[in-house]
Amino acid sequence: MARFSIVVPTRDRPDLLEFCLESLAEQTFPDVEVVVSDNPLRTPSREVFDRCARPGWRYLRPEQPLSMHDNFELGCDEASGDYVSVLIDKTVLHPSALELAARTLEREPDVDIVTWWNDGYNPVDEARDARPGRFLASATVVEPERFDPLDVLARRFANEARRGVDPVLYYRGKIVFGAYSRELLDRIRAQAGRVFHPLAPDYTSMVPACVLARGAIDLGRPLLVSYNSSRSNGRLQSLDPAHARNFIKAADPAIVDALPIAGLYSSQHNVVAYDLVSSAARCPSGSTPSLDLVNLARRAREDLAEVVWTNENDRLAQYVLLEATERRLGIEPEKPAQPSLLRALAGRAASFVGARRAPALPTYPSPLDAARAADQHYGSASS
Repeated sequence: MARFSIVVPTRDRPDLLEFCLESLAEQTFPDVEVVVSDNPLRTPSREVFDRCARPGWRYLRPEQPLSMHDNFELGCDEASGDYVSVLIDKTVLHPSALELAARTLEREPDVDIVTWWNDGYNPVDEARDARPGRFLASATVVEPERFDPLDVLARRFANEARRGVDPVLYYRGKIVFGAYSRELLDRIRAQAGRVFHPLAPDYTSMVPACVLARGAIDLGRPLLVSYNSSRSNGRLQSLDPAHARNFIKAADPAIVDALPIAGLYSSQHNVVAYDLVSSAARCPSGSTPSLDLVNLARRAREDLAEVVWTNENDRLAQYVLLEATERRLGIEPEKPAQPSLLRALAGRAASFVGARRAPALPTYPSPLDAARAADQHYGSASS
């Protein structure tokens, strides 16, 4: 069977890393290499690693803090398995996840990309105790399916719908929702110089992976539980324009003006589109689709309507940039009126009230307990 390497890049969340490492220690698949690439600003995770580690596991810590994509690269450079997965520190694998993936790969030896899905875990009160949370395994399991990575790219560049509307498309091709073969990683390095680039390493690795992969398979079920943290970078980027701007500038200030819609840092679709087109430039000429700017502008307007604006000047400046792009492209906005901060907060309050009235999800002592329950619900590799 194929040998797996699991790379765990982490920063200042030893509490969540512990759940992640405990899930790796419980894997029913015997041959797993674990590489923790700790990248702390304040709170190292060495103590958690030492408590959870198994023989052969490795702990890395750079001399100076790295960017997210550099930390991903550091960990993957050290991985030696036939297949390499990046497991974000706030995610937990089902106990039989790697065994199920390995059995599928025995039947599909020419596959370079393996994709699995995830379910979300909602902490009850993350600030007080990160462990208890609500979780429901609710996906419909289907048979493993070969998919065309180039079709995945075409749909992402088209931006016909918001990210996440089609959850299967959202997972496919990403190393954080599956694994890449070692041969594919070597081909990406040969083509692009390295696997991960700014801004988002899961997207900047996905584009060359989809171009260079020999084959790809979707396992057709969740094998992962993701902790929905209020401190998630992706969540903060989508809601807080200052966080989004600072995240981009920390990687490279020049990227703000290099976004497909220049300067529009408050649109997460626009930021992801930068990852797509910058990665496409590192691929063979003609191997990637063109970005649909009209659809991107539509998605960007939807993004700006969801932002919690705390600075009216920022809001006006961002809408000026978007409206200039819409005029240039001949787009008539479907909803030209922008919501005020008061309306946005009122909408979120209404959603919160609705959520409180909905039936409560089952509560688990920790995300690891939820992953165990999900494994049994969907059917473990041995069942």
